[in-house]
Amino acid sequence: MSTAQASPDGGHAPVHPTVFDEKASELAKTYADALVNAAEKTGDAQGVLDELDAIRDLVVGKLPAFARLVRSPVRSTAEKDELIAKAFEGRVLPTSVNFLRVLNRNGRLELLGSILKSARATWERRQNRKRVTVRSAVPLTDGQREALAARLAASLNATPVLTAEVDPALIGGLVVQVGDVVYDGSVRNRLAQLRNRLIEGKTHEIQSRRDHFRHPE
Repeated sequence: MSTAQASPDGGHAPVHPTVFDEKASELAKTYADALVNAAEKTGDAQGVLDELDAIRDLVVGKLPAFARLVRSPVRSTAEKDELIAKAFEGRVLPTSVNFLRVLNRNGRLELLGSILKSARATWERRQNRKRVTVRSAVPLTDGQREALAARLAASLNATPVLTAEVDPALIGGLVVQVGDVVYDGSVRNRLAQLRNRLIEGKTHEIQSRRDHFRHPE
């Protein structure tokens, strides 16, 4: 996301990604690929990614004191490594804790969020999975989710990873988003299209009447 800085005319101009942002992104992808490769070798890719996501959320949300400890500039890398080992060894998969320790030893723990995002995208691509967001006016039943997943799998030629959201404003029907493509089959959208057609029809009728009076036969 672009940030803004003051421009000479007193306004704000967008700040474009710098070379440092690009290097961080490339570095995160390098670590992400290494993580997926290591997890796939042990057959625990899904478990490792889920665990690391949970660890990140836990540390950020419920254990901020632990986060400060492992980020503290006054603690040595060895001390932080010991903290990570004591906190997670025997509680999570070996690949998960080993990866955290590798990040710590290389001073890259702050990249964990970006790494996990890239790693999950890489793994899903290798597994021929596609993320699909489905919005409905009411929660979908298990049967509806299964039927929708089957239809999407056939049309996408991939395994859909569904995220379901509820939006009462849709009135009925579904809005399905695959990547940047949105398929809007909601009742709200159909009503909006009908309204637009009615407005266009009325406008055409009024214009026809005007033309009739301007050019009498």
